[in-house]
Amino acid sequence: MYQIIRCERFSDVTFLWEVLAPDIARAAQPGQFVMLRLYEGGERIPLTVADFDREAGTITMVIQALGKTTREMRDRYREGDSFLDFVGPLGLPAHLDKVGHVVFVGGGLGVAPIYPQLRVAKEAGNRTTGIMGFRSKDLIFWEERFASQCDDLLICTDDGSYGRPGFVTDALKHVLETDKPDMVVAIGPLPMMNACVEVTRPFGVKTMVSLNTIMVDGTGMCGSCRVTVDGKVKFACVDGPDFDGHAVDFQELLLRQKRFKSEESKANERFAHVCNLDKVLVQEGKRTYKKIADVAPHQVPMPERDPLERAANFEEVNLGYTADDAFREAERCLQCRNPNCVSGCPVGVDIQGFVRSLLVHDLEGALKVIYESSLFPSICGRVCPQESQCEAQCLLAKRMEPVAIGRLERFIGDYARPLKAVPLKFAKPLGKVAVVGSGPGGLAAAADLVRFGAEVTVYEALHVLGGVLQYGIPPFRLPRDIIEREIQRLKDFGVTFLTNKVIGKTFTVPQLLEEMGFDAVFIAAGAGAPSFLGIPGEFAGRVYSANEFLTRVNLMAGNTFPIVDTPVSIGESVVVIGAGNTAMDCLRVAKRLGAPKVRCVYRRSEDEAPARKEELRHAKEEGIEFHFLHGPVEINTDADGNVVGMRVERMDLGEPDDKGRRKPIPTGTFVDLDCDTVIYALGTNANPVVASTAPALVRNKWGYIVADEQSQATTMPGVFAGGDIVTGGATVILAMGAGRRAARAIGAYLQDKAKAWPPAPETIEAFVPPAPLPQPQEPVPASA
Repeated sequence: MYQIIRCERFSDVTFLWEVLAPDIARAAQPGQFVMLRLYEGGERIPLTVADFDREAGTITMVIQALGKTTREMRDRYREGDSFLDFVGPLGLPAHLDKVGHVVFVGGGLGVAPIYPQLRVAKEAGNRTTGIMGFRSKDLIFWEERFASQCDDLLICTDDGSYGRPGFVTDALKHVLETDKPDMVVAIGPLPMMNACVEVTRPFGVKTMVSLNTIMVDGTGMCGSCRVTVDGKVKFACVDGPDFDGHAVDFQELLLRQKRFKSEESKANERFAHVCNLDKVLVQEGKRTYKKIADVAPHQVPMPERDPLERAANFEEVNLGYTADDAFREAERCLQCRNPNCVSGCPVGVDIQGFVRSLLVHDLEGALKVIYESSLFPSICGRVCPQESQCEAQCLLAKRMEPVAIGRLERFIGDYARPLKAVPLKFAKPLGKVAVVGSGPGGLAAAADLVRFGAEVTVYEALHVLGGVLQYGIPPFRLPRDIIEREIQRLKDFGVTFLTNKVIGKTFTVPQLLEEMGFDAVFIAAGAGAPSFLGIPGEFAGRVYSANEFLTRVNLMAGNTFPIVDTPVSIGESVVVIGAGNTAMDCLRVAKRLGAPKVRCVYRRSEDEAPARKEELRHAKEEGIEFHFLHGPVEINTDADGNVVGMRVERMDLGEPDDKGRRKPIPTGTFVDLDCDTVIYALGTNANPVVASTAPALVRNKWGYIVADEQSQATTMPGVFAGGDIVTGGATVILAMGAGRRAARAIGAYLQDKAKAWPPAPETIEAFVPPAPLPQPQEPVPASA
């Protein structure tokens, strides 16, 4: 929780919060912003840092009460109150060297975030002119602050009640004509910044603007804040928020800013209604209201929710085995002398061992076997592609369906009663390790490291733990209580989790190793940044990346809007581009949100589709339409920037590419599909946030961190990396495998007195994890 230590009201709509946040204050720079969330179920909103005090550990924000959340902040929070989440600092800091004469234009609320930039410019030796614009005299604030940093200060009011009458653009034009500046910095509402840019354009004066766009996460993961700058896609939260205004496509941006207008309007209406009820009911107190021949050839079927029922809700689709189902399926295991299934498991679970325990109905024993390699059986049993890994290596697969290993693992994770997890004690600590990211790779590494005797701290940029397990996988595939339960076990073992900490922003990797005293760092931040095609129309309001769309629903519960604050807007006809597992998730979520028509567009055939066969089957059963061998070429929009359709080109298949998939070949035949929502599910690109502040970390040409395939060691001593930030988008279990390899290499590195870098293979091979000191264990009742 974060405490509000000062509130100040400037007007009916404008107010100030000073928040105690030492970590953020220590790292904050002018021009950056923070993400705030008031409570569970609240929306994440971006707020620009108006000032900071490193010594006091505080962040100051000036806020305008326009939407539901900001009105709630104004009306219901006072000095001494606390709120839930505060993330930052985010974005790139503004750099203002000595350039000569700089004009700072602040419109309304923009006066606050422009102040720290003004102060820095003055300290750099620039001559500064300030232009402050307000609707009327009673809305003016910080005049004295600005006057102390300005050589000249012009205050404009729309109604002429104070200072110069008229808009800031009139005053700016006057300065340009009489005392031409070397640079202009303009911050305020988008229309105001757009107008300032057009005023300065004929004069050829560089004009910087700060884009406070619609955001979901603020770390470059979702792509919601994308903007076209000089013809290229930029993300305001990572590449900005400051940009050269002459290069910004404001018209496109203004259209995108309207995409949730109707939802926000409804939310405001509901908020007003709730406030009225509060007055009537609370304030006024009114109460008017075996042998292989003996083996069954087919797997025991997975019980599933009815397609028509499940397509209308977010309840889990696969219901899981009953005890009878699990025991019958376990009977299909031959208990091979040389179990190939183990070699097919990226984390090395002793599959034969846990199935054997299950065969004798020892669920706790089976769970103990799994725990030796993985603390996450209920997660892995649900989302790992066992059919292409462990089950593909099953001896039965040569003649019949393999043992349903994933379903059995899930059953054990769900129903076996584990021993109580308590912090492990060691004669001597192994070392202090920071793990960046609480996704599958980070969790797997943390699980092994804490059991090796390391002191482990996991840093997570978001407000919840689990990474892609939370924001990327819908609850109908992976219920949230399963994630929470399995992460809780890590907490019980002594792993420390810190949310709302963006490594590369709040702290850097060098800081972790130097100032904060960590002996090693494992980066498992994921890839994150979404991919787009660059076709016309993709900047329309209802064009989502899969990350944004799924995050709004999976992480922010947008499907329950307006019960929670984050909206997700879809229309009557949705098209998802791509045919991987993420695309299947988007298609099925869109159907559950009520879209009557949901279609998949994929430029290859169904045989080349990367999605699991089960996911494809589930989608078809739920009424999803598939357009294979069709490639998108344009998203059609109307005059208001709304999606009205998509043009696709029919494809044929040519020769296989380097991955063995046949290449799509354009035919020149086009088809127009009607739609009003488009979702890109084309994979991800490397997110630069973590590595950008660690120059010693070498990245490849695609921006991914370079790491050894066996040890996961990077080019920076003491730093290891694995998962999607190294390999690009892959599966949960492959990321976990990288986490386990890294944990072992880190253990070997910490035991090595010479700290040789990178750790030699023989050193890793010789690593023997320290044994924990004996501790009493609670009795485990026999399984039924």
